[in-house]
Amino acid sequence: MEKGYLVYGLVFTILFISHILAAANDYDILFRIIASLITLQVIFTGLIFHRLSIDVTQARIPVLLLSAGLGYAYLGMNIKIQIIIYIILGIIVQYGTEKALKYGEQSGITNG
Repeated sequence: MEKGYLVYGLVFTILFISHILAAANDYDILFRIIASLITLQVIFTGLIFHRLSIDVTQARIPVLLLSAGLGYAYLGMNIKIQIIIYIILGIIVQYGTEKALKYGEQSGITNG
């Protein structure tokens, strides 16, 4: 297993457990901060994978699943059709990340 996957999973797990503990102890501001960090981590999974030296395309499936979970959480722990909005957002950001990194790498190439 690559070290990057372990780092991503460990950070996600720590944040997830922390947000549950913050909610259980009525630390509203801390809960919101942690929930925001989880949201950023989920939405930018592809970019984070890239920064952890993992092929950005390896984030495609995790983005779908994590975005669905994010939608489930933000919709009050209810399965609703609006979860698709979160999945679509994740797909759009993942697609943009892949394209930006693909063309960003080419722009640094010089001839001579």
